[in-house]
Amino acid sequence: MVRVSYDYDLMTVLARHLWHLRDELDVTSQTDKTFAAGDIGPRRETAEALEEFYGAWKKSFREGWQVMTDLGNLLDQAGKAFYDQDASHAAGAAQQVTGQVRGEAVRQNEMRKQKLAGKLRADEARRLEAGYKAQQARLKKEQDALVEKRRKLDEETAAQQKRQEELNKEQEELARRREPLLKQQDELQAGQRQLWQEEKELLRQREAKLQVARDKLQKEYEALRKEQEPLLKRQEELQRRQQQLWADEKALRAEQDAAMEKKVTALEQEQKAYDAKQDALQERQEALRRERETLLANGHATRADLDAWQHKQDALDKERDALWESEGKGLAGRWDALEQEQRDQEKAFDPIRERQRELDDERDALSRAQEPLSERQDALQARQKDLWALEKSTQQEAEDAVAAKQDGLDAEHAGLQRRLDPLDQESKDLQDRQKELWDDQSDTEDAQAALTAEEKAAQERQQDLQDGFGAEYDKLRDQDPDREVDVGRLRGMRGQLDDLPAEAFVPKGFTIEDANNTTTVSYQLDENGEIKVDRNGDPVETTTTVTNKNTGLSYSETYHALTRDGDSVTTIHSSDGSVTKIYLDSSPEGDADGTMRRYVTDETGRDTLQIWTKRPGGDWGLTMDKETYLNSEAGREDPQQRLDRPPAYLTVENPLVDDSGHPSGSAAAGQTTTVQEGVTRTDYTGSDGSVTKVVTNETTGTRFVAGANNEVQEIWQRREDGTWYLRESVTQHERYGDEPPLGTLGENWR
Repeated sequence: MVRVSYDYDLMTVLARHLWHLRDELDVTSQTDKTFAAGDIGPRRETAEALEEFYGAWKKSFREGWQVMTDLGNLLDQAGKAFYDQDASHAAGAAQQVTGQVRGEAVRQNEMRKQKLAGKLRADEARRLEAGYKAQQARLKKEQDALVEKRRKLDEETAAQQKRQEELNKEQEELARRREPLLKQQDELQAGQRQLWQEEKELLRQREAKLQVARDKLQKEYEALRKEQEPLLKRQEELQRRQQQLWADEKALRAEQDAAMEKKVTALEQEQKAYDAKQDALQERQEALRRERETLLANGHATRADLDAWQHKQDALDKERDALWESEGKGLAGRWDALEQEQRDQEKAFDPIRERQRELDDERDALSRAQEPLSERQDALQARQKDLWALEKSTQQEAEDAVAAKQDGLDAEHAGLQRRLDPLDQESKDLQDRQKELWDDQSDTEDAQAALTAEEKAAQERQQDLQDGFGAEYDKLRDQDPDREVDVGRLRGMRGQLDDLPAEAFVPKGFTIEDANNTTTVSYQLDENGEIKVDRNGDPVETTTTVTNKNTGLSYSETYHALTRDGDSVTTIHSSDGSVTKIYLDSSPEGDADGTMRRYVTDETGRDTLQIWTKRPGGDWGLTMDKETYLNSEAGREDPQQRLDRPPAYLTVENPLVDDSGHPSGSAAAGQTTTVQEGVTRTDYTGSDGSVTKVVTNETTGTRFVAGANNEVQEIWQRREDGTWYLRESVTQHERYGDEPPLGTLGENWR
């Protein structure tokens, strides 16, 4: 442990004493007392001189206060600066010591793991060998059984081969006996073909004669058709005129019926009204009749009663006559007129009847003109029927001409078939026996194929057993010593593990005390409460804090390893409360191999204070200093008024997408669209509904990552080897106004 000097205590205490003395002096020098010129004395010059002396006296106190303040601040700053520098060395030394202690514990545990792994491999090897021998014995038994099955199948195959040879001999003998009969059958078939040829030739000759008669008849039909053609045209014209005449008659009758219907409807309405009045008069007549019958039935009717009744009857008769004269007579006349009109309308059909008579006359004349042609047509049809009868008789005559020869051939063929039938039966029996043999051979082949498959499976099991045994041995050799070991198995090996060393304790943090300082070293832990390490086994993040017991000053630095090997960021909390970050870029993009760069920034990582560079084979050198640069001519003309910031691949530990362009920590599948030649856009939708758009320009080797609002969040660049790195991130920039720092996706890329 590097000792921190007590001078830091003296400088801090002295600074605090100066500030205390300054505060007391400030209280003593402050007064609200004022003096008028008359209170000092009668002489004006004396009063002014005393006022000037008093002002100078107060000014000296003010200047002394400022000097003490500046001196105290200087002592405090110097003490803290020296403290931070030595505390930095002390922190580094503490990290080395704790790293060695932790490394030794890890090394001892690693040795213990290796030794335990060796014992486990030896025990596993013994178990594997025992299992392999047992399985090998079972396989040997199965293989011996397969050899016996193969021997039996070979014997069965030899017996089937002998049966096949016997069948072949019998089939050859049968073929020899069938040969003369088959030769005779071929001769009969040749005779049959010759007879069919003779019949065909006879039919051809007769067909030629019939065709002459057909052609002559056809010519006469054509001549008759030409003579009938003008008459047919006249007939079609008459039919067209007849259709037109019927249409005209139908239209005229429809027109008359419509007009008559209107008049009849009107008269019927008048007739109904007149009939209603007549019915009313009739009802009154019936009432009078019943009244007269009542008078006569009583036998007490007087002359006056009868005269009164007669008077009513006369009045009703007059009323009926008046109704006839006023309505009935006129209505009857109109009905008569309507009937006369209907009779008159029939005269309108006289021209149509005249046209019909003319058509009938023309049709009769056409019929008389067609009679000679019809007689000729009937004669032609009679000759056609005779020709059909001749064709039928010709076919029968041809069949009769060859019937005798055909009967002879049929008789010879029947006799030959009777001699062939026994041989055909023998052939069928041989075929049945052959089929049975083929079935047996097929069964044997299937059994052989199944046996071959069993033998192959046994060989594969043998090979798999050997390969598995070898693979298990390889697994034992390559077995990870860090794998979890079954506790029950360790108990079973208790006697074999007595010489194992005890597992060393790996501390998760250190606290080192001396007379003046307390130094603590802590590590970032994972979700299981263990030290989080990278792929090399080193802690991902280490925090070292040095605290002075006397002054309370504290200095701490947190080292955090980044994703790329060799890259890191160290966050320093100085004793004055300021925070700085140091980004180490072990392989800057675009620089020569071996170049390294350090960025010293403020707490945000956006304001770069210094840039250091280390060339291959050289030492670290200050390349850029913010204060020096901004005071230079180039710095004053720089519109950014700042140094270059650390690259995005250093400051952004969890980018939106990985180097393949897929959203980090998401398994969502994207939908890719080609927006133009060489440019694709892939849209991803997260489980929370958020949208990520990834546009890749293969031509320029640039990739843009945007959200649903199309504002660019990240820009990636492709290296010469085809891999990608994060070039820009929106987190590195401040936003001014509505314009996004990295712009938006183009319209044709959205």
